[in-house]
Parts: sequence; C-alpha cells; structure tokens
Amino acid sequence: MRIALIDKDARHTALMDRLLFAGGHLCHPFPASAPFLEWLSVHTCDLLIVDSWAGDLPAESVIPKAREILPGLPAIVTMTLPRESEIVSCLHAGADDCVLKPVRGPELLARVNALIRRAGVQRPPHRSRHLFGEYAFDSTHYVVRFDAEIVSLTPKEFRFAVLLFANLSRPVSRTHIFETVWVNSRDGKRSRTVDTHASRLRSKLRLMPERGYRLVPLYGYGYQLDRVPVEPPLELAAPPAAGTPAVTQPPKRYNTRLNDSP
Repeated sequence: MRIALIDKDARHTALMDRLLFAGGHLCHPFPASAPFLEWLSVHTCDLLIVDSWAGDLPAESVIPKAREILPGLPAIVTMTLPRESEIVSCLHAGADDCVLKPVRGPELLARVNALIRRAGVQRPPHRSRHLFGEYAFDSTHYVVRFDAEIVSLTPKEFRFAVLLFANLSRPVSRTHIFETVWVNSRDGKRSRTVDTHASRLRSKLRLMPERGYRLVPLYGYGYQLDRVPVEPPLELAAPPAAGTPAVTQPPKRYNTRLNDSP
C-alpha cells in the first residue's frame, strides 16, 4: 500500500520508512503538510500517517484538509507522551488511530494492516480468477463471465475493470489507474485513453443502473464504480386471452328532454 508520512523529524521519518518498507508498503515522506496536500491533489495514497505537529499545522487540521481532496482517507496520528485530551482531540478530528513515538515495528505494522482492512482499501489480488458478485474474471484468458455471457477484454481493460470492482463504491484516482493499468506506459497520460477505456467497460460489462451498477467520472479526480438499487419494471395490464370476448362499456345516455314550462 502507498502510505503518506508527514513528520518534521528526519531521523524518525527514516525509521518509519524502513519499517513500512519491511512490511511491504511504499512510503512517501513529507516534512510538512503543505507539500503533502499539494502532492495529494495530483497523486493518491491508501493511508496517511501524520505527526501530532505536522511541521506547519496540527494533525487535527491536516486530516480534514486531506479528506477534502481524498474522501475517506484513513489516518494515523503519531504522538510523543500525549495527554489524554490530545488523544481525544485527534480522534474527534477524524484520526482512526493514535500511535506513541518512538514507534515499535511489529505494533505499527499490525495497526496499519488492521486499519487498511477496516477501511476496505484493496488492491486487485494477484491470482488468476477474481469473483465480484455476479462477475467472474479470468485473468488467464482476459474474459469476464456474467449473466450467462462471456465477454473478452484487452489486458488493459481487464486490469481497469478488476481495479474498479476491487474498490467498489470507493473513488479511484487517475494516478492510481495509471499505475495499475498502464504500469510503465504513458499512453493513458497523453490522451483520453482512460475515458475511452471506461466507456468501453461500461458498454461491454453493461455497468448501467438498470443492471445495478453505475460507473461515473469524478471531475478532476478519476472514476468510481457503485452498486445502485434496481427499480422494478412497470407492470402492464395483460392482454385478454384468445377467444375471450372484449368487454365494452355501454354508451352513456343523456336526458335531452327539457322540462315543460308551467
């Protein structure tokens, strides 16, 4: 997972970087919140770890600002000998967890992994078959099976689709899409290739509200795939069976006689 780390202490940052790397995570360190927020407006991450004082702002201010850019971003605050009121203040500001400094490696990784599980942050698993609801993905042949249909996809379309389903109801940034779908290629960044692929997936996999799905672009950010309730079709009156005489209403009769004058 990609983890953003804000800590003004370079030595502690280096320690955290080594620990997170050992746990299989990629760390993006920042000495203050300003460069982090600027970076987040273009890139994306799966988790934020921020010191109680982020170099220029308190963590209580940084977390809401980060979530204005990336809604639902999980956050951990690191603290040195905190008072109870400081911990409570961070939790009320939106922190999901608080960790004491200096951090202990096994505990930090356990807390990071537990928070990522609770937040539902997922990358497509590395296996040949994926099952998301009624959609079965076969990465060996790049085909998708659903509703008794078998649809062939290109490798990029396949990776894009698995990424969207793995993050159902979560926003996926263009940067995340580029890194996962195009890997080292820059084709997607030079054109509207991402939008074209999204349109193809919407059509090929029938990701439409009448089937319970909606694939929507997020202006200036990326895409999001959602489940939506399917409205039942309107019931129409059944036609009369063959041989059944049609029932007709008798014509209305109106009294046209005028009352006699006295």
